[in-house]
Amino acid sequence: MRAVLIALSLLAGVVTPGSSAFAALSNRSVSEPGSVGIRIVDVPASASRTDPLALSYIVNGAAPGATIKRQIEISNSTNSTAAVAVYPAAAVVREGSFIFSPGHNRNGLSSWTSISRAVVRLQPSTRAFETVTIRVPKDASSGERYAVIWAEVSSTGSGGVRLANRVGIRMYLSVGPGGAARSSFVIIGSLSARRLASGQPFVSATIHNDGLRTIAVSGTLTLGNGPGGVRAGPFPVKLGVPLSPGASRSVTVRLDKQLPRGPWRAELRLRGRSILRVAVATLTFPR
Repeated sequence: MRAVLIALSLLAGVVTPGSSAFAALSNRSVSEPGSVGIRIVDVPASASRTDPLALSYIVNGAAPGATIKRQIEISNSTNSTAAVAVYPAAAVVREGSFIFSPGHNRNGLSSWTSISRAVVRLQPSTRAFETVTIRVPKDASSGERYAVIWAEVSSTGSGGVRLANRVGIRMYLSVGPGGAARSSFVIIGSLSARRLASGQPFVSATIHNDGLRTIAVSGTLTLGNGPGGVRAGPFPVKLGVPLSPGASRSVTVRLDKQLPRGPWRAELRLRGRSILRVAVATLTFPR
């Protein structure tokens, strides 16, 4: 049996044939010189305002029985012709992390998904546009499902070992009677004022996704009514990774060491999709 080596990394949406570097699960980088890339093309105009995940990934809601079509671009900026295999494969979210399965492993969403061409042959410095079609079964249950669209180039190395490099785009499909499962998140407990060992003050809060869809959460922290009526902020707040259904994570805002201890009126405003959550507390930083 011929051995297969697959090089993987989770950085950007390009892959260099024959290299040991592999880029997966993002389309933010367009094709770099000497690489094969993949990205979504039909990004919703409202994505940057309501769902930043949709800027980089295939994010859709659908009712059972629906058919969804999305456009992707496969590009080749190398100096050689590239035969790029394009296919869907399984992925899961485990403990808040998006994890893809090895090889061509399938799951529910990937089995519902097809690509207009299984192999795209690209001349140097060219690109092709392909259609991703998702056919949701009529009896599909509500909830969010995950998969990956891979673009793979391969070659045969010494000893007959096949070297495969892949680059991919995440897929988030939310199934619900109205076209999507419910989205929601909450701020758990109260805001907390603390200091690092270095003396730097910070404010933290815990958020929980009590809905059925993955959410990218961001917002601001504002400090008001401080000593002498001082006001500080707003300070940007961004959760480092998307919050998957059932997951809880801490958001932390680090502040300047010179900030007075307080007391302060702290207002944390967080938004995910079209959902706004606000937490207010009176905080005094420890000495």
